[in-house]
Amino acid sequence: MRWILRRRPSAATVIAAIALVVALGGTSYAATVLPRNSVGTAQLKNNAVTSIKVANGSLLKADFKTGQVPAGPAGPAGPAGPAGPAGPAGAAGAAGPTGPSDAYAGFKNGPVAAPGTLSTIATLNIPQAGNYVIFAKLWMFDNVNTSVLTDCTLVAGSDTDESRTMLEGNSGVVVAGAVVALNVTHNFAAAGAVALNCNGFGVNISINNIKITAIRVGNLTNTGL
Repeated sequence: MRWILRRRPSAATVIAAIALVVALGGTSYAATVLPRNSVGTAQLKNNAVTSIKVANGSLLKADFKTGQVPAGPAGPAGPAGPAGPAGPAGAAGAAGPTGPSDAYAGFKNGPVAAPGTLSTIATLNIPQAGNYVIFAKLWMFDNVNTSVLTDCTLVAGSDTDESRTMLEGNSGVVVAGAVVALNVTHNFAAAGAVALNCNGFGVNISINNIKITAIRVGNLTNTGL
């Protein structure tokens, strides 16, 4: 039987073994127990933090860079709110101009004695400018048994109408009279007047129921027929 003699390790070997154990133990300690706030960006490798390392629901909107999180789809429109109260009524506008529909009329029941020359027996004043259609009517009666061809005119500025009417005379048995009608159109540039003139040529004639009417119109066209 052979005896193997074991040599006692030297002091240097013992010291080296102790150093190795300390070094290995220190690394393990450092890997498992770290001081608070001791790991920063420099200690982390690129792509070291993955989804599995992040707790679900732990990230906030502020953790993401602007524009990195796309906006979600628009939500449905909410219900319409109640209608607001009606506003106050606006002020009434200014009154517009009066339309061209004025009428001016005058009458004289009579009797009026027919003048011996063509003279005015009635006048109608026109208070404002405008286009006018003018009518006149009268009834003539011959008081004596003398026939006569009477003459009457309706005058508005430079526009006139004329009527010649034959009266047969009144024999005392037959009452002779005649209705005379005239009309004229005229544009008054300002206020004016309409004149009705008659001539009985010296015969005793009564003129009754004289009427003159002037109607202002918007448009007036007077042409030859």
